Amino acid sequence: MPNSEREHCIYVVFSQTHTRFGRVIRRIAKQKYNHASVSLDSSLEQLYAFGRPQHGAVLLGCLVRESLERYTLRKIDRAVPVAICRIPVKEEEYKWISNRINAVLEDEEYVYNLFSVLTFPFFGGFAIYKAFTCVEFVAHLMRYLKYTSKPSCKYTPDELLYNLKDKKIFEGDIQKYESKLPDTSMYFKPMGFSGYKRSLKIIGVLIKRSLLNRIHEA
Repeated sequence: MPNSEREHCIYVVFSQTHTRFGRVIRRIAKQKYNHASVSLDSSLEQLYAFGRPQHGAVLLGCLVRESLERYTLRKIDRAVPVAICRIPVKEEEYKWISNRINAVLEDEEYVYNLFSVLTFPFFGGFAIYKAFTCVEFVAHLMRYLKYTSKPSCKYTPDELLYNLKDKKIFEGDIQKYESKLPDTSMYFKPMGFSGYKRSLKIIGVLIKRSLLNRIHEA
């Protein structure tokens, strides 16, 4: 936990991911950035986001701890455009953010809000029980800090960045920022049959929760 005023900050990272899914999202939504993450430290050692736990696990999104290879896709000389915002917080706010991240990490019911992403151009995003997109989760945290006002599912990365524009401290290649992003081989570990089976299960979970949302709203 932080023990000085300087350490009472969290960091929000907006990025251009080099995955096919990321490029499609930027093109369709006409966004500069398609991904959003939150860090508990300035060096980004504790950087978290809703995304795929493995490169091939497109449907198995959850809250993950991010690594350098997730951004570069193992191409060390590849530039990864990012914008980084530093958010000063009180100690109790820092503790709430940290506890909220840990609670979601430990709860296996949380999944990636895939349906909201895929239908965003038509419906402008919608909430699903225990499901977040990357930007939706960051907006959820920012709502607690009073940087957002509308439902978290309604934000795009660029719009959330606009809300935090006064907090921006860096924009450029993430490898030129003084970070200590961990490097791990887990991201490119083959998914296997069990992963595909879990992917089908996740689709069923999202359909069920989406239907329950509609029933509750009726």
